[in-house]
Amino acid sequence: MITVNYFGNIAEAAQSNSETLDKKSMSLSELLDLLDSKYAIAQFPFQVAVNRKIVSKQQALNISDSDEVALLPPFAGG
Repeated sequence: MITVNYFGNIAEAAQSNSETLDKKSMSLSELLDLLDSKYAIAQFPFQVAVNRKIVSKQQALNISDSDEVALLPPFAGG
C-alpha cells in the first residue's frame, strides 16, 4: 500500500490529511494523475516528497508498496 499525506489546500480538496492507496507499484506521474482526477490537485502549487525527500514532479520515479508520498504546498511563516 502507498500512503499519501496531504497538507494545506490539497488536504482541504481531498477532505483528508492522508489516504492509503491499495497499489503495489505505480509511477509518480501515474500517482499524480490519479490524485488530480480525484481532487483536482493540479490547480495548486505544491512540491512532492517521497519517503521524506523532495523530488521533481517530472522525475521518472516508481512509487512502491510501503512508500510514503507527501504533497507539500508552499509554506509561509515567521
